[in-house]
Amino acid sequence: MSSAAQRIEKLRQTIDRHNRLYYTQATTEISDADFDALLRELQDLEDRHPDLVTPDSPTQRVGGEPIDGFKTLEHTRPMMSIDNTYDREELQAWYDRTLKGIRNVQSAMDNSQSENADPTLNIEHHTSHIPLVLEPKIDGVAVSLRYENGQLVQALSRGDGKRGDDITHNVKTIRAIPLSLHAAASTSVPGTFSGGAPDVLEGRGEIFMPDAELVRINVLREAKGLEPLANPRNATAGTLKSLDPKVAAGRRLRFYAHGKGEVSPDTFTSHHHFLEQLRTLGLPTNEHTAQVDSFDDAWKFIEAFQHKRTDLGYATDGVVIKLDDHALQDALGATSKAPRWCIAYKYAAEQATTTLIKVDWQVGKTGKLTPRATMDPVLLAGTTVQHATLHNHDEIQRKDIRIGDTVVIEKAGEIIPQVIKAVTEKRPKTSKPIAPPTKCPSCASPIEKLEDEVAHRCVNPECPAQFREKLIWFVGRNQMDIDGLGEKAILQLTDAGLLKTFGDVYALHEKRDALLELDRMAEKKVDNLLAGIEASKSRRLSRVLAGLGIRHVGASAAAGLAQHFGDIDALTHADTETIAEVEDIGPITAESIHGFLNSDAGRHVIQELKDAGVDLTEEKAAPPPPPGAADSPFAGKTIVITGTFESFDRSDLKARLTALGAKVTGSVSKNTDLVLAGEKAGSKLDKARELGVEVWDETALHKHLS
Repeated sequence: MSSAAQRIEKLRQTIDRHNRLYYTQATTEISDADFDALLRELQDLEDRHPDLVTPDSPTQRVGGEPIDGFKTLEHTRPMMSIDNTYDREELQAWYDRTLKGIRNVQSAMDNSQSENADPTLNIEHHTSHIPLVLEPKIDGVAVSLRYENGQLVQALSRGDGKRGDDITHNVKTIRAIPLSLHAAASTSVPGTFSGGAPDVLEGRGEIFMPDAELVRINVLREAKGLEPLANPRNATAGTLKSLDPKVAAGRRLRFYAHGKGEVSPDTFTSHHHFLEQLRTLGLPTNEHTAQVDSFDDAWKFIEAFQHKRTDLGYATDGVVIKLDDHALQDALGATSKAPRWCIAYKYAAEQATTTLIKVDWQVGKTGKLTPRATMDPVLLAGTTVQHATLHNHDEIQRKDIRIGDTVVIEKAGEIIPQVIKAVTEKRPKTSKPIAPPTKCPSCASPIEKLEDEVAHRCVNPECPAQFREKLIWFVGRNQMDIDGLGEKAILQLTDAGLLKTFGDVYALHEKRDALLELDRMAEKKVDNLLAGIEASKSRRLSRVLAGLGIRHVGASAAAGLAQHFGDIDALTHADTETIAEVEDIGPITAESIHGFLNSDAGRHVIQELKDAGVDLTEEKAAPPPPPGAADSPFAGKTIVITGTFESFDRSDLKARLTALGAKVTGSVSKNTDLVLAGEKAGSKLDKARELGVEVWDETALHKHLS
């Protein structure tokens, strides 16, 4: 084995080990920076030695090409729903009913006197109590992970319980889920697999989004003028249903296993033994799982966990109670909807009532106005809440919420305070309807509402509130990354009149004396700030575009635009259809970019940055065509691929066409030369026919590629 191969193998083992420590044992031995350094080293080595890349390498989690749609596949064993209750008496009734069922099974076995009775079904000692396993009920998305010979080969959503969507492309990006099971499994636990992973193992569990991740994503979404995600569960479901795995790769989803589908060989006798083996194999299970031997002990756990769950950092809405003994589970069976051997106890959502005092309208960097409720302070889910989002005016009208109302509030997904409803029977005569402002609360400019949007917006590009928000975004770490110019400094400088345009940032060198007169602005701090501003001039076009606050344009779109056009002038002079030809740039985003760059405000911003010496160029991503490409029927053609092909993988086909000199784009326009249409081609095929673009089916494609 070469030294490169040895180092690659060592790095993979080390990275996998640290992933197991973090996700299955909740411990760490190295910092995030050190972990990232190991991953970068592995990526660099694999880039230099592509023949050594394997499907289960940690580098393969970054997400590949978008897919056309989800395949729906049958579960090997149904993923049934679970009955639930909110009441102790109902839970006691389930427990008593389960005990009775066990006694009936025992009686039937005694009467049958069968020599073929199941030897694993030892129920005599379960007629007065039942060993139970209790697990937190995570508010996430159920998934079934299938491993064959230790390798992850498939991930299916629950779907209707009998069939689910194949979401493998997204699940493989989740670091908590091992791409291959740990081989050195312990054999000290009864029922474990000797020698490591079984031939087939389906581990079922819950994929979820931690609270902190929802907050992080919503900060980014609001900065782009997008609606915040309502709660972790919806955010997780939307992520897993994305056709682009890069969406899942960019979100830090987690996973806990809690059940099994097909397992071969299956020698387990109890649920808690199965969970122990999953942990040994590298699949994380919830550390708050408990074994108990009576109903009273189960209820004590449920009461204790209700107070503990608010500090977990992820959303839970109850506790799942299961019979521990697998033979008893099989003996009791299931109804047409749910297993008889388990039940979920769900906590009632914690709510509070308070009085709505006023509503303020906050202006974001895209001009979007968001209503924010101010209420009498109230304790909710362990914290004092005084403010809550009302989302938009349409939502206010739908719920008929008014100033002065007694309102019910709760935390969406236990995190974000929101107003659920008004208590109309307590509505005072002095209550006042909430109307959207007709003028911007910051600049008094007119407010507009587009027909296809729920948001009201200030359309003044020079609005001070918008500008402050845009400037805070512009100087941020992932944009121009100006050290020393954070949110507090921006507010201080705008209040002092030193920042009125983007160009003013780069004119601060000329205002050093004025900076020194401000509070907490010593000479060293000012020098560091000016040095950070100077350094930001070389960030290049992609970072500038990402920082300007253009609607629908994030870091990925900005990088694609910069690499495609190479400089700001080429991008500014491009029409909307040309911009839409850039990969991952759709017509709406193209309109937004073209509109901004060709507006008076956009031209003014770009000219200021040019005058300041900011680098508005980027190295174009235009590799020379390979030998022989000039003779190809695809050379120099702009091609769009749509639908599914029996003989071609989309990513492989794209790479092959590119090697033959073609330019493969994501949307059909008048500049498209050819559309390759497979099964279920959809709207892109309709657009091609509308524009008269040449279309080939798979048969024609085979003919020209042969």
